[in-house]
Amino acid sequence: MSDTIVVAFSNQKGGVGKSTLTVLLASYLYYEKGIKVAIMDCDSPQHSLVGERNRELKTVSETEHLAVMAHELLTRTGLQPYAIMKIPLEETMFRVRQYLNGENDTQVLFLDLPGTMNNPNVLQIISNCDYVFCPMAASKYDIESTLGYCQFIHDNIITSGYGNLKKVQILWNKVDARERKDLYHEYDEFMESIGLETMNTSMPLSVKFKKGLSVNPKQKVFRSTLFPPDPSLVKGSYIDELAKEILKITGINHG
Repeated sequence: MSDTIVVAFSNQKGGVGKSTLTVLLASYLYYEKGIKVAIMDCDSPQHSLVGERNRELKTVSETEHLAVMAHELLTRTGLQPYAIMKIPLEETMFRVRQYLNGENDTQVLFLDLPGTMNNPNVLQIISNCDYVFCPMAASKYDIESTLGYCQFIHDNIITSGYGNLKKVQILWNKVDARERKDLYHEYDEFMESIGLETMNTSMPLSVKFKKGLSVNPKQKVFRSTLFPPDPSLVKGSYIDELAKEILKITGINHG
């Protein structure tokens, strides 16, 4: 069996940034840090990350400056694009086990999952991840939904020793700099009191997180499955800090 660590950004609440963080972190770790990664897109039926990869490949093939960028990246790193696999949700556990039991050099396998707890497949998959990170925005509904989700995972999977899950942690996402910092501190203390953990890193609210690959040569790359985020855009995004913290939590060494 391989030493691959299975990670998921997961939440039963939609729109909290699960897929965005998966792509950003996978690309940053792979292209900039030399960490071997792969993604299983298990979010049936839309499989948005597989669709994103296919659109990007088509865009690069049709856009001269992007094709040049892709060639320069390959020359600099020697890396072909990491794998993004389209996996039906009901087949995910079989395919994960098959992948882990096969020959691969993947250090981190990211799972992109549907936002629901009402499917027994999702709970089984979560219980067999190594680490789960739950993005949460500071709105009443998001907080209530996320805490209920994480509390259920903590009490019924981690505490009971069911499955492989070592840790579930909450990640503050879409943090508005204008909001009161002491409010986050109060929530952190409350979550700690019920046995939940928050990550040290928090992710800011920024329009750059919505920007995908563009044919405009003046627009720098941020979110992409084929390129790392541009260094000038990484600054202030806290992707680098998030990567460092997750590497520390998981014990993964740089490639």
